[in-house]
Amino acid sequence: MSENLKVLGDYSDAMFAGDTEAVFSFWAPEFHSHVTDRLAAHRVGEDVRGDEQEWWEQVRSAFPDYEFSVELLIEHEDLIVSNWSVRGTFDGEPFFDLPPSGERIEINGTAILRMRDGKIVEHWGGPHCQKGLGLIV
Repeated sequence: MSENLKVLGDYSDAMFAGDTEAVFSFWAPEFHSHVTDRLAAHRVGEDVRGDEQEWWEQVRSAFPDYEFSVELLIEHEDLIVSNWSVRGTFDGEPFFDLPPSGERIEINGTAILRMRDGKIVEHWGGPHCQKGLGLIV
């Protein structure tokens, strides 16, 4: 296993275990998300790592039995491509502003990450639902 894949695995393990502060250790301070360019251009240049932290906190509270899995993982030089899913029962807190349904859900996402010096420095992609929009039930 490459060092980049090990770092990404350690990050995923930390987030799954509930250590949402890990985003600040694994993502470089100069981290740049191209999703921000598209969806929140007014925030380009800001430190958006807290958005990842908030997303995982929302997942943990909305889907208490959630499971995280990676369906596809490709590495090429300093890039890692992953297709991942979060599955769980929507019987916890609201997910952003969407009220709990009691139903099983699946959130699927694709990420392309650029790694440098053991940190995530750049990102393209994201969940295929944002703030509850497009949630599969």
